[in-house]
Amino acid sequence: MNIIKLTHVVAACCLTLFVGACSEPNSNNETRPAKVENTETQAKLSSVLIFSKTEGWRHDSIPVAVETISQLVKDQGLTPVATEDASIFNDNELNKMAAIVFVNTTGDILNEYQQLAMERYIQAGGGFVGVHAATDTEHDKGNWHWFQRLVGGAFKAHPGDPSNVQQAKIRVLDPNHPSTSMLPEKFYFTDEWYDFKEMSDRRHDLLSIDERSYQGGLHGDYHPLAWYHEFDGGRVFYTAIGHSKEAYQNELFLEHLTGGLDYALADRKPLNYDNVRPDPRRFKQKVVIDSLVEPVSFDLTDDYSGAMIVQREGKLLWLDVASQQLETMAELDVFKPKKRIEFGLLAATFDPDFDKNKIIYVMYNLEDKSGKHDLLQRLSQFKVTDKKVDMDSEQVLFDIPNDDTCCHTGGNLEFDSQGNMFIALGDNANPFKSNGSGPINNTPEGTAHDALRSAGNSQDLRGKILRITPDKQGSYSIPKGNLFASKEQGRPEIYVMGTRNPYTIAVDQQTGDLYYGDVGPDAKKDTAEFGPRGYDEINKVTQPGFFGWPIAIGNNQPYRMYDYQNQKTDKLFNPLAAKNFSPRNTGLKTLPPAQPALVWYPYAQSPRFPELGKGGRNALVAGIYPAANGEALAYPEYYQGKLFISDFMRSWIKVVTVDEYDDVIKIEDFAPSVKLGGPLDLSIEKDGRLWILEYGSQWWPGEKTKEAKLSYIEFDADVELAIPEDEPEIDVSQGGGLGHETQLLIAEGKEATVNNSCIACHKPNDKSVGPSFLQVKEKYLAREDAKDYIAQAIASGSNGKWGEHAMPAHDFIKLDEREKIAEYILSLTAENAK
Repeated sequence: MNIIKLTHVVAACCLTLFVGACSEPNSNNETRPAKVENTETQAKLSSVLIFSKTEGWRHDSIPVAVETISQLVKDQGLTPVATEDASIFNDNELNKMAAIVFVNTTGDILNEYQQLAMERYIQAGGGFVGVHAATDTEHDKGNWHWFQRLVGGAFKAHPGDPSNVQQAKIRVLDPNHPSTSMLPEKFYFTDEWYDFKEMSDRRHDLLSIDERSYQGGLHGDYHPLAWYHEFDGGRVFYTAIGHSKEAYQNELFLEHLTGGLDYALADRKPLNYDNVRPDPRRFKQKVVIDSLVEPVSFDLTDDYSGAMIVQREGKLLWLDVASQQLETMAELDVFKPKKRIEFGLLAATFDPDFDKNKIIYVMYNLEDKSGKHDLLQRLSQFKVTDKKVDMDSEQVLFDIPNDDTCCHTGGNLEFDSQGNMFIALGDNANPFKSNGSGPINNTPEGTAHDALRSAGNSQDLRGKILRITPDKQGSYSIPKGNLFASKEQGRPEIYVMGTRNPYTIAVDQQTGDLYYGDVGPDAKKDTAEFGPRGYDEINKVTQPGFFGWPIAIGNNQPYRMYDYQNQKTDKLFNPLAAKNFSPRNTGLKTLPPAQPALVWYPYAQSPRFPELGKGGRNALVAGIYPAANGEALAYPEYYQGKLFISDFMRSWIKVVTVDEYDDVIKIEDFAPSVKLGGPLDLSIEKDGRLWILEYGSQWWPGEKTKEAKLSYIEFDADVELAIPEDEPEIDVSQGGGLGHETQLLIAEGKEATVNNSCIACHKPNDKSVGPSFLQVKEKYLAREDAKDYIAQAIASGSNGKWGEHAMPAHDFIKLDEREKIAEYILSLTAENAK
């Protein structure tokens, strides 16, 4: 092994080279380039964009770096286009580029339309090279997490003692890549050495740095320094070398950089924009009906002419989609002993042959008149005549005994292509006395706080997803392939075991795979006593299994086997063979191996899935976008095979792209300009159109609200896109004599209550799940430190101050944002809180 020590030669100052002026930018950044046929005789791309814009730290090596890389491009017979003008990021300009090079860029350098143009460029087959500070770009501000996945990581820190520039030993990890094939196995180099965070697990590392050879590294035994990967249709090379001017005069670094550029350039084929992300502005919401009261579920007829809408307090509605006429199909006598509770009418679905047999299935809670149980969760078959439910036709498929605990009904019914029905059921456990973890209370009085009795009990249907085959005569059979082969092991109806509150499920009709969103517990952080913090989950089920609750959460993070009887913590549950020690367990003593979630996310921003944001959470699934199979679909081909998910609290819809191993490649917004008010049920229909049922942003409103509506999302490929405008300024016109700065803080605080989902549990002037903002003001206004106290209370959360419902800690919200929320709360009056 040869270790070569390199002495850098200090270069003379060079002027920045700008080759080729940018043309007038396209007004909308998404005008489709002229379609070109991909043939052998077609001209190859011959330009390379060298981009060096900075909004953060500016490296003094940028001029020489740009000049050097421009010469490397010329040496390959190509044309460098060097600029710091971000307007070049539009389809028409990027379509000419064989590769894009980010040279020591820093900060938030592209607007959302320019970001979209770059995404589309990569998806069309473009190449990318990132040099040094490219990882210090687009990560501190904004939410362009796609770029972090593209470049492979984000800058965390660099040493400063004794200097930011130090000599270190570098090792070649892959000598077969064009960027490393000419390098010695180990060598010394002098530069500034970055530490990274949020690193992609899809990287193929090329170089590593030995932290024993310099001071201040944070990675430990393994510190990657350069890597490559294929991402989202394009090719990516990144090297952390390139801080100093001297680096650009070093022959080994220049060969390394040239090889990385060669990889990104590949064969320089013309780009193909046939299957790239469409401009989100082409999606619009078409409202079919609004002013509903607590709608929780819906289903559509096969021809989309009619819809059933379920309202929790007992009404089942028929909607004629064309005329938008709403009729009451039935009003069921459901269990709803008090207003703010989850029990009631839960779900309804059409039989696959509804056009012929007029059968529907309804799931609802009702009082157990036998007195044996508090209530029942019933699945029944009904007949429909002239859009009215024949109540005398009810045939009960099954009744599931429930305890009056307040929570976790689950509630979704879906058929697969074989006529099997999936039924989502919650764990029927009270979450408020389990320290935000898995409720496993083993005391005699702890029944309601014990999910091992339900979700962890193989002889109990609660906390499960069932799979049955209705016989259309009021009964059902068990299809082959459910979780338990014998009744001695567990109930034969069980397909998925170990759910908490699976509120939505979706079946991929082409593969038979099942997806479900599971609403998770409230713990804000990991603890030694109980285990991991809470996560919501998106799960994919390819075969029957146990999905962990209440012994594990997320990617099989196990809880502690806490003994509530003796107030003593114990070992972690073993996810591969967890012991069910509940005194109320009537099933297996050793549970099947737990299966990890596909996606999981806490209240705070997830380092694994940062695209999902932060705040309150309530995970939902819409399903897999279907393949066209020769038929026209509502949305572009780009979405086929991707998973659509949503969140009631955060009021977004996201699209998840996974690989053949179910590893998440990226997550992106869908129709972000559509402002949603608490989506609670979603469905992608056979024609590819996404339908959304919105409950409204307030829990238990008790009256009609415009936010509570059924709609679908339309795509218009031909709509003329407006010239992008700057973000509108926050309206501070109703300041009431306050200074402009104070008005701005209050307005930003009000906006923050929306962005962090505070309004899902708090109204300005009416009690909801939690107290009204005005009540909070009145309680704490007399305190001298009222603003600081409220800001701290938001961070630490509370339990019991305002009733049974706990407010989870929101310490992931930065202090200045919490202070703005407090400023807004303290500004409210009876008049302006209306």
